[in-house]
Amino acid sequence: MRFTILDPFREINTLQRAVNEVFSGFPIRRGVTYPPVELIDKDDTLTVTVEVPGLNKDEVELTVLRDTLTITGEKKLPIEEDVTYIRHERPHGMFRRLIDLPYSVDQEKISATYIDGILTIKLPKAEEAKPRQIKVV
Repeated sequence: MRFTILDPFREINTLQRAVNEVFSGFPIRRGVTYPPVELIDKDDTLTVTVEVPGLNKDEVELTVLRDTLTITGEKKLPIEEDVTYIRHERPHGMFRRLIDLPYSVDQEKISATYIDGILTIKLPKAEEAKPRQIKVV
């Protein structure tokens, strides 16, 4: 009688190789979130800077609900006919970023500008979120 002992790690490696082979034509971007953002807290205002080159300002939508900023849009990539793409790395397609704000903001005073592919959103701190000095009597 003959017994075969299966090595589960070998089976997993074989499966992983097969999956990698199937998806080898797709760009996989690990650890990259699009669009990249920076948050800066200064002078009772939170400034959010978003990199969205190649978009028109009308292609980006901003929403603030409670303490969450949502940035949505779509980056369209012009595809040329009758060409073969050797490498295709520029991010494109629909995107949606939800950013938890560190404090409540005054929604009536939010402003946004878009210059040279950089979206800058100014979110002033709400009065109830500002530190208040209390006099000791």
